[in-house]
Amino acid sequence: MRTTVSGEVVSLTGNGADSAIEVRGLCKSYGETRALENVDFTVRSGEVFGYLGPNGAGKTTTINILSGLLDRDAGDLTICGLDIVQDPVAVKRRIGVVPEESNLYPELSCRRNLEYLGELYGLSRAARRNRTDELLEAFNLSDKKEAPFRTLSRGMKRRLTVAAALIHSPEVVFLDEPTAGLDVPSARALRGLVQTINRNGTTVFLTTHNLAEAEALCDRILILVKGHAVTEGTAAEIRRRVEKATSVSVVFSDHAEVEMLLEACPAVHSASSTEGTWCLEASDSHAALTQIISFVEQQGLRVLEIGTSTTSLEDAFMTILKEDVKREPRP
Repeated sequence: MRTTVSGEVVSLTGNGADSAIEVRGLCKSYGETRALENVDFTVRSGEVFGYLGPNGAGKTTTINILSGLLDRDAGDLTICGLDIVQDPVAVKRRIGVVPEESNLYPELSCRRNLEYLGELYGLSRAARRNRTDELLEAFNLSDKKEAPFRTLSRGMKRRLTVAAALIHSPEVVFLDEPTAGLDVPSARALRGLVQTINRNGTTVFLTTHNLAEAEALCDRILILVKGHAVTEGTAAEIRRRVEKATSVSVVFSDHAEVEMLLEACPAVHSASSTEGTWCLEASDSHAALTQIISFVEQQGLRVLEIGTSTTSLEDAFMTILKEDVKREPRP
């Protein structure tokens, strides 16, 4: 599948090699509402894959379909090489799911919640006890092992919910808004756990509205808008696809004329000065910096401060949403 962002053709399919998840032509409707329309993507084994989009884009619907909780209308879907329709039980043994709202039992203790889930997955008594102790220790919950789930803080509840999804050592884990509503320390701790899970070999499928979080955690990102996959790549690749200019801030040692600066620096297409700080918009940051240094030398000036800022993933995300609004209505 291919689509365009700001006129550029963008591939939305992976290389097919060593893939944990393969999705081709995924469609799902609720009555007259099309939640997903011909969505294609590949998640490579061992990566953190970000699945981003505004509310109502179809993210949770996708997770529910891939985890076997919801039937798709059309599409070929495999996880770890297994067809999720033909081999649903085998697929479920290979995945873990952390829903947006916890699905653990409030009256059971942390230990009992994990052991019970281990029992459902067919782990022996010794295996589930060992795995429970291992996860409680890894998630810093050992001192709460006998506490009922309902008595935990929100951050602890999220940590235990993630631990529960890992009780059977899945190859792929789905995380649906894992840090939503958490305070800063709890969110940071949970992000660290996600990185640890991934370093230990688990493929992570992540949805989040925190774009900084996605940029820090994800190897690759797909952006979904109104049920359509519109672009995919690393955070840097997505930023470059929509980036139109780089901002350069400069403080010179003395006064400079704007007309002379623009004439000497063709890569700079606009310039303004406020209290001695020049704000420049450049089409090519490398060319602009080279030309600015040359201009400074010609004018006998010195650069006291200089810095550049590029498009953030959040800026790119908003640009993509605006581009989607401008498109013709989809059939």
